[in-house]
This record gives sequence, structure tokens and C-alpha cells, in this order.
Amino acid sequence: MQWRMQRLPYVFSIRWIHKGPSERNVMAVDDSIEEPTSGVQKKRVPERTVNGLPTMYCFETCPFCFKVKALLGSRGIKYSKVEVDPTFKTQLKWSDWGKVPIFVDVDGTQVNDSNHILHYIDSTGANSFPRAGEDPEQDRWMDFSNQVLGKSIVAVIYTSYRTSVQALDYVTKVDNFSFGSRLINKWIGGFIMRMVGKSRAKMFELPPRENLQYQLDVMSEGIQGKFFGKQEPNGADYANFGILRSMQGLYGFDIVQNHPIISGWYNGMQDHSGV
Repeated sequence: MQWRMQRLPYVFSIRWIHKGPSERNVMAVDDSIEEPTSGVQKKRVPERTVNGLPTMYCFETCPFCFKVKALLGSRGIKYSKVEVDPTFKTQLKWSDWGKVPIFVDVDGTQVNDSNHILHYIDSTGANSFPRAGEDPEQDRWMDFSNQVLGKSIVAVIYTSYRTSVQALDYVTKVDNFSFGSRLINKWIGGFIMRMVGKSRAKMFELPPRENLQYQLDVMSEGIQGKFFGKQEPNGADYANFGILRSMQGLYGFDIVQNHPIISGWYNGMQDHSGV
């Protein structure tokens, strides 16, 4: 096994408890506060749709957002897009879920987390691939997209400050971001993402470029035919294509282009999705 994962710290809320004049204030974990969850949410938020269309809250270069873009593109579904400020996330203040993508359907149904969104969109439309838990192989490779491939490309793209700033240059062209926000997102964001890239690189035994090459070799074992879904794409195809699509035009994409198996699969998925 060529990769190892680091356990992320448990997320908790902190409250102060006053024990009286002779005792010191101490910190305690408040387990009574419910954390936001992935998947379909109970509360509907129709006011968060734009122009009466399904709406996705996203970052332009977010690999997880590209998963959803690929599926929407393949189905010809028209949707609105809200570009989220990567640093301040002002556009997500209404939601307890502070990650992208968030998908809001026309009836206000909110779905959090990219793989959950893929299943939701397919289940309400073509219903062309199995739901979570119905196909172990599809589940395996959809998990791979999050747990391995997504982290592998981050280590490559943000391998230096220069490549990090290059990846974030798009924020300077987003009209609804203020001038100050654009500068912060590009230059300070570049520094932050360089640190993230270093932390992701430590999760794997191989150097970033060699690791991505290895993970593409592993991934290619799951492609039986034209796609993971054989003759037609399934959830694993959209999930992993989205991750790699976010690299296009950025440092390290040549690894994808030059892979003997993944390059052909990638081109097939791009033609299929139009993304």
C-alpha cells in the first residue's frame, strides 16, 4: 500500500464553565450541538435558488464541484452557479455547512457533499447508476475520489508558492468579488494552499508527482471497458473525472495527459459531459 492517511482532529465546540470564585474557568466539549451533515437536508431553502433554476454554490477550480458540473453537463441540465469566495465564504453564511459544493434544487431541497449530490441528481432524473450501498465497486471508487485522488492532486497543484498562485489566479476575474478580496484570495490564499499542499503530500509515501502517477495506475484497474460503468459512466466516473478535470490548465495535468489508460478515459468523459 503506497499511501497512508492522517487522522483529522475531532471538530467540537467550546464553552466556558464558571465554577465559582475559588475555581478556575475550564473548557469543555459541548456535544449537545448538532454538527451539519452531508446529504439531503430536512429544511428546504427555495430562496437560495437563482433565476428559478437548480443552483450550485461552488469554487471555480474546486475538484469536488467539477464532479457535479460533469453530471449536470452530461444530462443537459440548466443550472445557476454562485461563485463562493474561497477565503471568506460570504456566499455561504446562510448555511451551517461551510463547504462546497452545495446544491439547491428548484424546490429548495439542499444537498451537501459532492458524492451525495451526484446520487441525488441521478435519482431525480435518469437513475442510470446504482445508489450508495448497492454496488460495492462503484462505492469503492467514489470513495477513492475523495480519500485518495482528491488529496493526491492537491499535493501536486500546490507543490510550490508559484503553482499555488497560478491555481488561484481565477479569483482576479470574478466580478462579484471585491478588489481587496481578489488580492487576499490570490496572494494570501496562495500561501495557505501551499501549506495545505505540503500537508497532503505527507499523507503519502511517494513524492507528489510520482504518487499521482501511481494512484492513476491504481485507478485504471477499476475501468472495465470505456468507463467504470463499462459502456456508460456511473457515479465513479463522474466522481474521479471531476477531480482530474480541476487540474486542466494547471501544474501537473501532464501526468493525466500522458497516462496510457487514464488519458483515453478522461477524453471520453470530457466528450460525454461537455465539461
